[in-house]
Amino acid sequence: MRHTLYHKMMLHAAAPAMAAVLTLGSCSDFTDVAQKGKNLLSTTTELEMLLNQEMDPGSASDFRQMINDRLYAFSNVASQISQPNKTRNVIIWTWDEQQMDKMAELTASDGDYQTFYGYIGRIANPILSKIDGAKGTDNVRSQLKCEALTLRAWSNFILINKFAKAYNPATASEDPGIINMTEDVDITVPQSQSTVQQIYDQILADCDAAIQLDALPAAAVNRMRWSKACPYAVKAMALLNMQKWTEAEAAAKQALAISPDLCNYWDASMQTTTKGNILGGTYPVILRERLKAVEDYFLTYNLEFFGPVPTESWEAFEQGHAFKDLMTTDRLMYDNVMGMGANMLGLDYTITYDLNSVWNPYGLTSAQMYLAVAECEIHQGHIDAAMDYIDRLRATRINPQVYRPLQGSVTTEAEAIAHLKQVTHDEYIYTAYHFISLKRWNQVTGWQQTLSRTIDGTTYTLKPDSKLWIFPFPQNAINNNPNLKQNYNR
Repeated sequence: MRHTLYHKMMLHAAAPAMAAVLTLGSCSDFTDVAQKGKNLLSTTTELEMLLNQEMDPGSASDFRQMINDRLYAFSNVASQISQPNKTRNVIIWTWDEQQMDKMAELTASDGDYQTFYGYIGRIANPILSKIDGAKGTDNVRSQLKCEALTLRAWSNFILINKFAKAYNPATASEDPGIINMTEDVDITVPQSQSTVQQIYDQILADCDAAIQLDALPAAAVNRMRWSKACPYAVKAMALLNMQKWTEAEAAAKQALAISPDLCNYWDASMQTTTKGNILGGTYPVILRERLKAVEDYFLTYNLEFFGPVPTESWEAFEQGHAFKDLMTTDRLMYDNVMGMGANMLGLDYTITYDLNSVWNPYGLTSAQMYLAVAECEIHQGHIDAAMDYIDRLRATRINPQVYRPLQGSVTTEAEAIAHLKQVTHDEYIYTAYHFISLKRWNQVTGWQQTLSRTIDGTTYTLKPDSKLWIFPFPQNAINNNPNLKQNYNR
């Protein structure tokens, strides 16, 4: 379920919502519940209710469309592109950097901006502002504080990666970032943007504070709450973007020491069947049951429903990968005789159609930590060690009949980078993290990559230094906060 930010949050670039500081509006003698003006969220039990909700940021559509992992359309794509007035989607599909100002104008609101600042303003900051004085046991108070800190760090990580430049060690202290909303910010004053460096410093500070408190359970009450591995995972992802390879690897390994399990999608326990509608064939497909995937540290709910995957991305999968071979698609629906893409989109794209499994577009997983360690090992010149961690992940994704280990056969950095990029694409194609990885690699010599896609005979390219790697702030935030300036042209 998505959550709508309070009006003042939007006025001041998503300041903490005042609803979290609930007050009585009537006279004090009207009720004996609390005095007039007293915060009603005064116990740990009441504050914990803010965390007991379904975290559902959606399907990461902007991130996935921008790097050609998915295309969101329900009619002929070439016809849409040919129209004189370009839509926001068409600007993204054609990677038309010259239309960034138009894209900003067309971004009236933004689901990610609203949702993640909502998590900060309606959940994390209200808890952090009241938890020290809340009635309850010390252990519960400390746990809720850890969860709120981790939630804010993770939310800031997604926001900074969408709306600002990638972290560059040489310029991060000057590059404009996003607005840093902490629990002590005065929401009556329009806030100014912090730098990219300041946001990453805040992310690390929140993660370190949660780690130092050490009050999170090894296994959360469910995978929509925060566990002990989570602040280490967020810290590892942030340090990875900051190019602090040794520290990032240490954090990732600490997460894995707590929760190393991976799902094996080729095991019968992770599969069900689907039936074709033309020939009546029966096909094995992934069954990723809700809240049951052992690799999920923290789950954000999404059905992989009607997702056209561009040919370039579909064909980029490693042979035998479960996320391709065992994915429920329109082609299986029609017994591989035909698909819906050609008729509906004018493009012969495979369309994912999984109504049984729950995918994790924004959440945290052990798989991310294996990839993080592998990437850090490559940067440190430890090719064999990197392939070891990649193989641990691949062994749970690749059909055992075709799986062959990489460790021992990869000897050069260029080969290692290519294999890491392959596995990252395969693992992150249904998430926001492929975009985040590519954006990070664009800052590192030898890792940059120009993307290309062909639609109706026309080839489009996205270069590593394109402005399109920075999404525009939504107009409803820009218009209501004079201090908020677009980052794509700065």
